[in-house]
Amino acid sequence: MFRMRHMMRSSQKVREEGPLAPAPVPPQQAIVETPAVISPAPTAPPSTPPTQTPTVGPETAGEIATIEPPTATQSENPESIESTEATEPPDIEPVALIPDSEIYTSVVQAARHVFEQAETKSPVNAEMLTQAFTNVLRSFAKSDQLLTEAVRRRTNNTERSQRVANAALMAIRLGLEIAYDEKHCLGLGLCALMHDIGMLTIPDEVLDSPKLTTEQLQLLRNHPHESKGMVERFGANFAWIGQVVVQIHERHDGSGYPDQLRGDDIHEFARIIGLSDMYEALGHPRSDRKAHVIYSALTTIIDTRNKHFDPRLIKSLINIVSIFPLGSLVKLNNNTIGRVVGANKLYPTRPLVEIRLDHRGKKMNEPQLIYLEEEPMLYIVDPAIDESVLEEK
Repeated sequence: MFRMRHMMRSSQKVREEGPLAPAPVPPQQAIVETPAVISPAPTAPPSTPPTQTPTVGPETAGEIATIEPPTATQSENPESIESTEATEPPDIEPVALIPDSEIYTSVVQAARHVFEQAETKSPVNAEMLTQAFTNVLRSFAKSDQLLTEAVRRRTNNTERSQRVANAALMAIRLGLEIAYDEKHCLGLGLCALMHDIGMLTIPDEVLDSPKLTTEQLQLLRNHPHESKGMVERFGANFAWIGQVVVQIHERHDGSGYPDQLRGDDIHEFARIIGLSDMYEALGHPRSDRKAHVIYSALTTIIDTRNKHFDPRLIKSLINIVSIFPLGSLVKLNNNTIGRVVGANKLYPTRPLVEIRLDHRGKKMNEPQLIYLEEEPMLYIVDPAIDESVLEEK
């Protein structure tokens, strides 16, 4: 009876405090800071998106028609904004399981295809893109392992198409988090795959420059218009995507480019992809900085919550990646190092960890899964381990 009352009190506490409230942990774990709870975004009327967004799905593979844009009940419902509970993904018809590694590879191939077709001014294979994202939705219906797969494949020399694929995966997962249906998630994925093709027009010396001249900066800030033009050259059915990709680098406070749009004047697809793109970009080195570890990338975005990005979307991002982001490397109090491969919604500080290095710093012959919720004597002491520790062993 005491155990049942204790469980009921614990469950009530989780519902009141939301999934960001950490579970009781040993005193030593206090060194890990919990990201601040994000205040809800104002429930202003939704922006007026482009009048046409796509219908793409298994039943219409190879065709792009029109559907209604996201409605208030789908993405602007005040209750969904205030809640920090994850939204159940939409039901996807079960099919033969495809390994997440194969699904991930197909998304990277789809991104590479988009860049190649843009460069040669050739049509894209809409059926290929649709099928890749349909499989992504089926994967997300069972778990978030695709996000972990994306981090596992990341290197300091990750190609552009892979970065775009990673951003597209996170954008679709954010779409699911705010209750987008299958068709809108597929449309969101298409926009994400095409959002940066204008970078093909930027010379390498500009991309590699640690400090841009005024002319180079202007060239860089014009690439969203180039993306829009390239997308429109794919055909009339893709014109609506051009209206989204031109806004990807706009920011919530009006500090973005090319048109300094702010808040709800930015299409919601563009706000989602802009956040996903930044989260991915922070994990890669640039000429003027090193790559952020995943935990650091998340905290950096949280610090901009009232400036660059919609606070509601940041809250959704935290719901997805948790306090210890999926794919991040962490150190436990027994000196082992592992990768976070599963989030714990009830107890965010007790994720599922795949141990990769033993207490002596040696690679494990076989990675060991540790359910921290079931190991009260183990806890995370360092959430920001650099990926290089695995390369050196």
